[in-house]
Parts: sequence; structure tokens; C-alpha cells
Amino acid sequence: MAGGKETPRQKMIGMMYLVLTALLALNVSNAVLEKFAILNTTLLELTQETGETNDNKLQAILRSTSQDPKVKDAMTRAQSVREATKKALADLDGFKAEITKDHTGKPMVGDELVTNTNVAEEKMLDPRKPIGKEFEKMLVDYHAKLEEISGMKFPKLAKKAEDYEEFKGNTTHKDKSFLEFNFENTPTMAAVTGMTQLQTEILEYEGMALDSLNAIAEGVNIKFDKVVPMVIGPSVVAAGAKYTGRLFMAGAASGVTPEMFRNGAALTVTTDPETSIKMANIEFAASGDGKQSYTAEIRPGPGKAPLIRKIEYEVIKPTIRITNGNAPSLYMNCGNFVNIEVPALGANYNPSFTARGATIEKGDKPGKVTIIPKERKVSVTVSNGGATIGTENFDVKPIPKPRYVAKDNSGKEVDLKNGVRGAGLTGLRINAEADENFKLEVPKDAQYRIRNMEVILARGTQRVAVINATSETLDLNAWRSQFKPGDRIVVDIKSVTRGTFTGEQEKVDIVGGTLNIPIQ
Repeated sequence: MAGGKETPRQKMIGMMYLVLTALLALNVSNAVLEKFAILNTTLLELTQETGETNDNKLQAILRSTSQDPKVKDAMTRAQSVREATKKALADLDGFKAEITKDHTGKPMVGDELVTNTNVAEEKMLDPRKPIGKEFEKMLVDYHAKLEEISGMKFPKLAKKAEDYEEFKGNTTHKDKSFLEFNFENTPTMAAVTGMTQLQTEILEYEGMALDSLNAIAEGVNIKFDKVVPMVIGPSVVAAGAKYTGRLFMAGAASGVTPEMFRNGAALTVTTDPETSIKMANIEFAASGDGKQSYTAEIRPGPGKAPLIRKIEYEVIKPTIRITNGNAPSLYMNCGNFVNIEVPALGANYNPSFTARGATIEKGDKPGKVTIIPKERKVSVTVSNGGATIGTENFDVKPIPKPRYVAKDNSGKEVDLKNGVRGAGLTGLRINAEADENFKLEVPKDAQYRIRNMEVILARGTQRVAVINATSETLDLNAWRSQFKPGDRIVVDIKSVTRGTFTGEQEKVDIVGGTLNIPIQ
């Protein structure tokens, strides 16, 4: 056995191997050979468990974040130890496969293998065959390589009788070579078990080497004395939405005052009141699109290697939503009220806007704007925290022309086909009325006023009387005595203005500005 740090189970199995070997020397019986088969199975289970343990040891070493050259060297050597060990184990599996074949090359299985007493001895000790020498050389080479990589000393693997305390002074075996001592008069099943036993020793040596290399890696690592549960998850969740987070264990060293950085810029480090762990908030406006990254760095203190990690995240362009107003169409030179929202930003939404083909005014709340188009196509770019969110395009419609109507003194619209009774007509009101959709969408821009009109009392082709009105309300009392059936009142609208949302008056091009009102 290796004489290293063996587990109780390893010690027990080693003792069983020695006892069976002693029994084998006394009596080669099927019962003893069957015990070797059972022991081989147990040893195989042990090699699997120890191999997994050593894999975990290697991963622990490779997880070191230290940039110290000694640690990097230890990591490289640990990988080399694992690779050399895996090759040695595979080579031993190959030797076991070879000695379990009969001399025709057919694999022996079951009772044929268990009861075979000569194949292993004949193959391994035959001077005409290289397998024995190759087997011994493989063990010697691995042993030398392991010592070279690890810088440690280990007991030999290719042991003769004199290398065992149990056989010291034994004259029967003292002059036997390694191959003779291990395979002379040795049944095949016992030889297979012996090779499996060597695999457990190889794994034991490897474990000792990895422990030594791990001590170097841990020597410059920080020892954590505070461990708390942490969750990475959203800070705000809408009612009814699924909360998704990741729970993990976080460790910190209470005696260390670290410095923390993002992309080389120092962060403010504070002590979290709940966990007493020193933390720094990372806060910045996400920009770009798709996968992004930044470098997080923690400098634990003098003599300690910095901890550096590239943090990746994905930037998804938020959806811009127009929730009210008349998007996607606007009215030319009107104050179009629009609410531009970016729901994904939540409380962090504090936008700024730039417009092409229009001027834009911010409202009393984030996202509320007034767009005043100057061109037929308008684009509005939305930004938040210095990062561009996106651009919305709008079509611009011309302002619809007003409709001109005549109303009597009661406010009732005059029927232009049938006209009015002259005897009861004392006055009229002529209005410029906005298109209903236009009035609904931009009510502050849909205020029209007639500024000047010529009103004629016509009889045939003659002008009986004329009024140049500057008011929309017409006093016709002076004409009542002149009205005759068949006469008509002709209203020729000369000037109209539109009151804009800013309070200014804009001149309107007149279309359909003539009204003919028959007199009954």
C-alpha cells in the first residue's frame, strides 16, 4: 500500500487484498479466486469514487481567481497531474483487457475467467512478449512524471517483495523481479485485481499531489468568514407577473476593506446594513443593442490579487408606445398632444425628445409632449438617460377647410334650398365651423372666425343693398321693408382666421366661401 492518507475503507480493502494474496499462496481454490473477483469489483467502485473526488479537487484549484504566478503555475501543474493520471488508468485498463483474453485472443468471461490460473502469468512473464516490460515501464514512467510535476516524493508503484513491510526477510521472494513477484503462479483473476489495486494507489498519489497544489492556490486566496444567502432578481414586479430570481450563497471577509471598480472607474463601497457585507451599487444607463458587457473588479487589499470578471448582459430595445393623441397622423402647424410611453423603463423613464420636421414641447409629465409639424413627414427620437431608445415616424395631414353656415337668430341653421321668410328676418349669423374630427383631435386649433364679408341683397342681377361686415352677426332690420319674394341674400366671405393652440391668429385660405340664401 502507499502509506499515504488512506480512508478507513481503503485500509480495509488493502488488508483484504493482502489476506487473499496470502490465502492464494496456500491454496488456489475456486473460493479464493471468487473472492478476488468480488474484491476487484469493490476496487473498481473505489477507483470511480476517488476519480470523482480528484476531479472535484482539480476544479477547486482551477476556480481560483488569483493572478499570482505561483497560483497560475499550480493550476497548470494540477491539470497536468490529472491528464497523466487519466492516461495511466486507461493504460492499466488496456493491460487488464489483454490478460483476460485467452491465447487465441478471445475474451474470457464469467467462470472461465475466474478459474483461469495460467494466462496472465504466461503473457506477463513470457520474454518473447513485450506486454510485461511495457506494463512495468508504464508504472515507472508515471511515478517519475508525477514526482516531477508535483515536486513530491511517492512510494514506488512497481514494487518488488522487498518494498513491502509484510515481505521483509522473506527468502522465497527476495530475489524475484517485479514481474515475477506479481505474476508468478498468479491466477488471471488475481492479476486483474492486482492491476485494479494499482489504479487505486495511482489515484491516491494523485489526490495527495492535488492537495499539495491546492494548498498553494488557497495560500493567496481570501478566507471568507461571512456567508449569507443572496438572490439575484427583479426589484419591481407587476401584480400578477411571475417573480424570477436566482438564489445563491455569497461569502465575504469581514476584515477586508475592498476597492471596487466598473470598467476601471471607482465605485462607492458601503456596508450593507442587513448582511454587513461590503457592497457597491453599479448603476448606469444601458446603451446599444444586443449583448453588452462591462468589467467588474474587486481589489481586496495589499498583497491580494484583484478579482476580475467580465459581466455580460443583453440590451433589448424598449417598445415605444403612443397611448393617446392622434398618432400616427398629425395636423400641420397644430399643437398635436401625444403621450409617448416606454413601459419597460417603468419609474426610470425620464425621456428627452428631438424632432425632425417639427418643433416639440415637453408637457407636465414624462412622455407628454406637444408636436408642432412644419413638414409633411415628422420623426421624433426618444432618449432616456443619454441613451437613444428609438425613433417614431408620423404622417402630417393638412388642416381641413372649415364649413361655412348661416344661422337665424334662434341659432337654427338656415336651409339654403328653401331660404327664409323675409317678413320675419331681422338678422343672421355666419359661422366658419371646423371639421368634426379636426375639432375632436386638436380642439385648441379648431377655432375659426370670419373677419370680413360682403353681404348683398340681390334681386335678379341687381344689387339692392350691400353691407361690408366685420362681424359674424348681421343686423338686417334695415332691409326688412325691402325684402321681396324671389330676392336672395348673397354672403361673400372675404377673410377668415384660425386661432392656434398658442393663441395666435392664422389666416385661412377660403374655399366655398359664398352662400346664397333665398327670400320667401
